[in-house]
Amino acid sequence: MNIAKRQRVENLRTIWPKETEFSDWLVSESGLELIAEDVGIEIEEPQRECRPGDYPCDVVARKVGDENHIVVIENQFGKTNHDHLGKLLTYTAMNSAMTCIWLSEIVSDDHRKVIDWLNDNTPPQVSFYLAEIKAYRIGESLPAPQLDVVCRPNLEAKVQRESNAGELKERHIWRRDFWVEISDYIKSKNPPFRPQSPTTDHWLTIALGRGGFHMNLLLVPKHQKIGCEVIIAPLHKERAFEQLQNQKSAIEHEIGQELQWQSSPNVKRARIALETEIDPGEMQNKQAVKEWMHHFSLAFYKAFAPRVKTLDL
Repeated sequence: MNIAKRQRVENLRTIWPKETEFSDWLVSESGLELIAEDVGIEIEEPQRECRPGDYPCDVVARKVGDENHIVVIENQFGKTNHDHLGKLLTYTAMNSAMTCIWLSEIVSDDHRKVIDWLNDNTPPQVSFYLAEIKAYRIGESLPAPQLDVVCRPNLEAKVQRESNAGELKERHIWRRDFWVEISDYIKSKNPPFRPQSPTTDHWLTIALGRGGFHMNLLLVPKHQKIGCEVIIAPLHKERAFEQLQNQKSAIEHEIGQELQWQSSPNVKRARIALETEIDPGEMQNKQAVKEWMHHFSLAFYKAFAPRVKTLDL
C-alpha cells in the first residue's frame, strides 16, 4: 500500500494573496462547509464587511435555525495580536453577537487564555472560538484548508455554573442533557447530516444545505409531545412553500406520515411538521424518543434536502 505524506503550506498568501480574499472565500459554499466541519458552527446569510458602527467586520452571519443568533468572524494572517482581539470584541458588541470566531495562522498563548477566560465568564448563550488557519497539499494537489480549533466553549461547564448560581432553570439543564443524548444517538447511526451543537433550547437544528431552510427536532414535555419540522424563512416563504406543497403526496409517502402544512399570512415563517404524543419528560420514554428522533430526522432530511436544493426561487 502506497501512502502519501501531506505537506503544510507555509505561506497562506500563496493561496489567498490578501486577507480580504480569504474572507471572500470563507463565505463561499466551500468556506461555509469548512466552518461547519472544523468549528462545528453552521451559518447562513453571511455578509462581508458588515458595518453597523464605525468599523467593518470581516464576516457577520446568522446561525442556521435561529435568525436572532448572530455570528461574527474575525480573520487575520500571521500571529494573533491585541489589535484583532479588540476588533473581535468590538464587532461582538456592535452586532450583539452570540457566537464569535477568531481565525489566525498562529495563536499566541496569551490570546488563548483570553478566549478561555471569556468562555468561562460569559453565559451559555455566548460562545467564543479561536482557531488556527492551516492548509496542506499532497504532492501536487490543490491546497486543502483546515481550521484547528484551539479554544471552544465548554457548554456543560457553563450550564453547571449557571445552575449553581441559580440563574438557569431546571428545564434548561434537562433539555441540554437530553439533546446531548439524542444527538450522540443520531450521530452513532452515521446520518448524512450534522446536528447543531446541543443547547438549552427546546429545539435541535439540522441544516438542509440551503440558506433560509432548516429542520428542527422538538422536545415539548409541557404538551407531552415531540416533533420534527421544516422551517422556511420569510424571504422564500410563499414561493418555496407552494412548490413543496405541490409535492405533498410524494413527500408524505416517503416519510410515511401525514404532515402539518402551515403557512399562515400572520406568521413570518412557513412550517411543515410532524408531531407525536410521547412525553419526553418520562424516563421510560427516553429510548423511544431517541429512536423516533433518529428515524424521522433521517426521513425528513431525505425527503426535503434534495427538493429544497432544487427549488426555483
